[in-house]
Amino acid sequence: MKRWWILLTFLSLIALASRFAGFEVRPRGNSELDVGTGVYTLPTGGTITDNKSGLVLEARYIQYKDGEFIRAQGATLKAKEGDFSASSLEYLQKPDTLRMSGVRFSSKEFKALSAQQGLLLGDDVLVLKGEVRSSEPVLEASTLIVDTTKDLALVLGAFTFRDGATTLRGNRPDSTLLLTVGGGKVRANTRVPADIFNRLRPYADKL
Repeated sequence: MKRWWILLTFLSLIALASRFAGFEVRPRGNSELDVGTGVYTLPTGGTITDNKSGLVLEARYIQYKDGEFIRAQGATLKAKEGDFSASSLEYLQKPDTLRMSGVRFSSKEFKALSAQQGLLLGDDVLVLKGEVRSSEPVLEASTLIVDTTKDLALVLGAFTFRDGATTLRGNRPDSTLLLTVGGGKVRANTRVPADIFNRLRPYADKL
């Protein structure tokens, strides 16, 4: 169970690291500048490198405006630990958010984690929504909200969670499951404290 939690945490850290404060751009072909808006377009894609973290964004189509946003399609964020991909992503500096669709993470150590949509907010909360899947342990859910600062995650809606001989299911639209990490173990609990639920539940509506 520890492996799966590390995967979730690493996904959120990868997304955090993708906030390119100072970056180097290498177009694959032409680079077009709209002098009226200051927006650069790389119609055949290219590479954006964060020189501080070493993280590399590669995409088949990129638009960006320095200090404001990066938009990409067919995007892959590459780090030495693994690859994080999205069919499309948009990073906005103000507010500090990273919005993704077709989210997937993979590495040589971990099984795939995927979701139809993802949103990372400036307060270090990651929202995954739509066919959220993990294979070790097995998780099938519609919505997952990860608080990366508290080492916990809230599952909302119908879910299946299976680890070894333990299987937990929620079949109702209002089902909930709390995942917490401590002492190197992940614990799953269908009883979610009201304060945690009330704090994290509103994030689901942001995506």
